[in-house]
Amino acid sequence: MTALTLAASLAAVVPASAASDRPLSRTQLEKLLVTTEDLGKGWGAMAADPKPFDLAGLDVDDASCLSAARAFDAVFDRTAQSVFILGRVSGGERLFTGDAATLKKMTSAAERVAAACDGAGDRRNMVKIVKRAPGRLGQAAYAFEVQDWNPVYEGQDAKLYHFDYVVIRHRSAVAVVQGISGRASHWKDTLKLAGKAAAKLVSAYPRHA
Repeated sequence: MTALTLAASLAAVVPASAASDRPLSRTQLEKLLVTTEDLGKGWGAMAADPKPFDLAGLDVDDASCLSAARAFDAVFDRTAQSVFILGRVSGGERLFTGDAATLKKMTSAAERVAAACDGAGDRRNMVKIVKRAPGRLGQAAYAFEVQDWNPVYEGQDAKLYHFDYVVIRHRSAVAVVQGISGRASHWKDTLKLAGKAAAKLVSAYPRHA
């Protein structure tokens, strides 16, 4: 598919009537999720039903960070359309919609975690959260990374995992792109995924609106 063809097809996803940034329908959100074709060779995307976020479950010795984490979990505890992504980094994309106030709460929650949790960790040095720089994605974007040595499954040996979060707001949608990698950080790959997700969101809206 050429860039021109892609732009033309996406232009029909969000009709001109959405110029006022009204919430999108489920069908519209589904069409805005990244696909295997969008991601390219070596990547795959499939429909998924992810578990709710649980940042507040992290063992972090920082009251302001935990407060921000609880707010993040709460504001994103709502229906989303999502895909699971496999490639150089595993992860996924979740798409949310709502009125302007709801979406503002989402981006504010992400901004708060990135700021309040930067450098936060625990006394055993098993968890650390760091703020990341997502660059210019959509109308607003915030990012952070959770480094966790705790076993993911009971009985599993301790191993370092990197959990990347990029929250992107554009018009009447918010995308949360997640990247998960072991040992070495694959932040650059997560950022590439976020860039593709953001580009698809931006391309779907009429430029004149």
